Amino acid sequence: MTDLNLSPLAEKPRLFRVGVARGVTGKVVRDGGDFGAGIIHGAAMITRGEAQTHGFWVDGDMVSKTAGLVNAAEHGVKSRFAHPSLSGDGLGKALGRFRDAVVDGDLARGDLHLYETAHKTPDGNLADYVMDLAVEDPEAFGTSIAFDPDIGEEDRFRAEHTDKDGRFNSPDPANVNDLQHARIATLSAVDMVDEPAANPEGLFHQGDEVSFAADALLAYALGLTDECPAAAFGIHPDRVRQFVERFLSRHKLNIGAIRVTPIEEFMSTVIRAAWRASARARELEIDHE
Repeated sequence: MTDLNLSPLAEKPRLFRVGVARGVTGKVVRDGGDFGAGIIHGAAMITRGEAQTHGFWVDGDMVSKTAGLVNAAEHGVKSRFAHPSLSGDGLGKALGRFRDAVVDGDLARGDLHLYETAHKTPDGNLADYVMDLAVEDPEAFGTSIAFDPDIGEEDRFRAEHTDKDGRFNSPDPANVNDLQHARIATLSAVDMVDEPAANPEGLFHQGDEVSFAADALLAYALGLTDECPAAAFGIHPDRVRQFVERFLSRHKLNIGAIRVTPIEEFMSTVIRAAWRASARARELEIDHE
């Protein structure tokens, strides 16, 4: 039987995301910031509590470490207009850089320095849009971090708080469901987000809604989730799933993880390192414009 290589869809993403943090406490200066293109002071980046739909808990340590990573980044941490997805990347969505983070109770806040280029993106003037939103309805100003989890620290924390019966007991009294506590290794981005179902005309533009609908439909059709999404593109998801199942069966295909040889794994590591170096160089070019 021939294996159909769809492993990128079956694997966990390298970057994890947390739930939406909301609110702006500081002022908006439209000609301020590192790039002279606007700054939003005191934007919430991460909030203590359950990361909705992600199944883990954000505690004070996670909040504090996130603020520390923002401040440790020489050029700040990038911010985009919505997370990239399987069907849509972040090209043309760069907003600016988060800097000067502080812990404010259960929140970590930072200052968003907007790029000049964010005023003239393929989707229009995103910089003015987010500044207007921060002024008119600061509670609707939502962000979500993208990060690499520290698996070792998460495992150690869990072991420290697991009883003799193997049950994890969270030391945070607010974590009533004893969810796993998240630990962060590196911080990739602090992105502007919103919940499309609750506010379809919110921070997502139409292209993003199409991307998210396509992601949900493909995940369901390929059996990566049993949660049936809403009908999209005029097709009921169950029909797509049935078609995919029949197609795979008829052609004797399986969806399976790719078998990686040592040399392929080595070359993949080299390519990823080169890509990251190239991406970092491009970010530095933007920072120095």
